[in-house]
Amino acid sequence: MNSRSVLTFSDKRVSRNAIITFVMGLIEIAGFIILLLMAFLSGGEVGIRAGLAGCLLVLMAFFGVIWGVLSYDDIKTNQRFKISGIVLNIIVIFLGITLIML
Repeated sequence: MNSRSVLTFSDKRVSRNAIITFVMGLIEIAGFIILLLMAFLSGGEVGIRAGLAGCLLVLMAFFGVIWGVLSYDDIKTNQRFKISGIVLNIIVIFLGITLIML
């Protein structure tokens, strides 16, 4: 039996940059959830360090979006993690902007 006759769904491999973008998005979302829980449990008295951490998370999200978009042009790799990583980073940006406006 020929090895090419095996049914495969995708011959494309996953890009390392896509994994990095996706993991960055997950870390940023988890960071915002932790900051929100800290603010809720302390009654809003988390201090300037929590605000700085939130700003750094948003800054990381901007770099995550840029990194994901720049690695998007490689057509030989699977796009699934790239798209979800970019979306996670955009959610973090909107979440950060929304929380700053409050």
